[in-house]
Formats: sequence, structure tokens, C-alpha cells
Amino acid sequence: MGAHLVFLAGLLLLAGVTGAAAADGPALLFAKGKGKLSASEQRVIFDALGLKVAPDGASLVDTACEQPAGAQVEFRDMNGDGKDEVLVLYGNSCMSGHAGMSVALFIQDSSGKYQLNFGFPGASADPQPEKSKGYPDLLIGGPGFCFPVWRWNGTAYAFHRSEAEGSGGCDGAGN
Repeated sequence: MGAHLVFLAGLLLLAGVTGAAAADGPALLFAKGKGKLSASEQRVIFDALGLKVAPDGASLVDTACEQPAGAQVEFRDMNGDGKDEVLVLYGNSCMSGHAGMSVALFIQDSSGKYQLNFGFPGASADPQPEKSKGYPDLLIGGPGFCFPVWRWNGTAYAFHRSEAEGSGGCDGAGN
């Protein structure tokens, strides 16, 4: 399931960021690359995640429990329009439960502003072969044996169906 996206909750990808002055949140989140995002777009994305800079100034913590939180950013052109969507896997067990992380997908709307899709616990957002209005269906991976598949409705991703990992994996899940 999206091995390139699997994120170990205890791993702080941002731990290597150093400097005399504390970095701001977007600088930490996008330390590995910012794609084509402007500084204000980076800020909008960071602010939507429920993270803040840790007291050490070099890592992130969640705003609920103030525990160390990791984050991984990936840029994907999911609908083939030449513009990257921004996928962020972030969090810890406090904010994301057993999944250990949450999934946030930012897609530009018709006015060019990034809109949050998902923002809930999940370990991956795996594109499926089926598409709707140019975007692939996304299977949100995580703990358990039954996973939600979300479909683009033209303005946002919405729950579409459940996918069992194996026989009986979604029994009683209301597919």
C-alpha cells in the first residue's frame, strides 16, 4: 500500500533542521522541498494541519497534546492538468490514533486557492485505477482490514465505498 508513502509515526523527518533562529512552521514542513508553492500557500497548508513548531525550534508538535509530530509532503499531479496537488502525511498517535498519522490532500479550486480534502487519520492515499472527473479514486490506508475509498465529485473528495483487505475484512462496515 503506497510503500513510498508509509510513514513511521515516531520518525521526525524534520529533525535535521538546525539554525540559530527558530524556523517557522511552513519552513519546517517544506524543508525537503516546496514544489511551486508560494510562501502564502505554504502557510495556508501548514495552518490547516494542527501542528506548531516545537520549543526546540527545529521540529513539530501537535497542538492538542504538544507531542512530537512528523510530516511528509509529496507533490502529485493527480488529474494530469500540469498542476501539482499537495499530499501531506502528518501527525502522531495523539492526533491520529492507531494510524499514527493523518492524510491531508490540498487541491486548488477554480480561484487557485488550495482546499483541504481529508484531514483525518490514515497511513496512505493510494490512487486506484478508477477515475472520476479526471481524478483517481483514493484508497485511504491505515490499521484494520477495511479501508475507505474516496471519489472526486468535481469539487471535493467524498466517501465512495469500502475496500476489504481480505475475505470478510469489511463485514458489518456498511459497504
